[in-house]
Amino acid sequence: MIKINCDIGERGPRHPVDLELMNDIHIANIACGGHAGDPESVGVFMGLASKNNIQVAAHLSYPDRENFGRLTMEISQEQLLSSLDTQFSLMPRGKMVKFHGALYNDSCTDPALAQTLTSWLQANEITRIITPAGSKLARHCGDANIRVVAEAFAERRYTRPPGADSPQLVSRAKDYACIHDCDQAVEQTLNIIRNNRIDLVIENEDNTVSYESAPMEADTVCIHSDSVISLELAKRLAAITLEKE
Repeated sequence: MIKINCDIGERGPRHPVDLELMNDIHIANIACGGHAGDPESVGVFMGLASKNNIQVAAHLSYPDRENFGRLTMEISQEQLLSSLDTQFSLMPRGKMVKFHGALYNDSCTDPALAQTLTSWLQANEITRIITPAGSKLARHCGDANIRVVAEAFAERRYTRPPGADSPQLVSRAKDYACIHDCDQAVEQTLNIIRNNRIDLVIENEDNTVSYESAPMEADTVCIHSDSVISLELAKRLAAITLEKE
């Protein structure tokens, strides 16, 4: 069965939408202080995960709360790994990790960063990583016998930049990067799950866009808790048997 995962705990320990989302998801990616979150919020959502039998992943990022971890940081390897150590200390017994924002995207395309992160995961005895199938991080982790939980996003658009060998998320700078219509997000999710396909948004030279179907594999689909449709989407998907046909 395809699992629903959600980036959670990014708006404090008492946000009503985040708390309700914990009733309809299978994996909670809990922010550990790099881009958001703190010991209190981690404790609250770890407790809810235990109560509701939800798996957890440490949601780790560049140490950049000001930009919510969504910008690539010019940071030394030592500084990055030290920050990851500090973040992971809030969930020290965790065995699954999902990187966030710019670190997530950079790890998909930068082989050197992917290798650095894979080595860090090995050193911390992480056994599962949530990342797109075919990403640089997925390939390095696969070689290191770290299980790859292939991820796709329910409410984000994808594209294929020139020269890229796999789909990538549309930059949030584009006004069509996010899906705000729940029916469209459900349709995209079911296309991924049942057909192993995704409709890519291709930006043409004349600034128009067209659509192109491409392969997409996923073991889990992500909903961002701060999406305007997150709660409705989680409930809609939870009511559907998310099985591959």
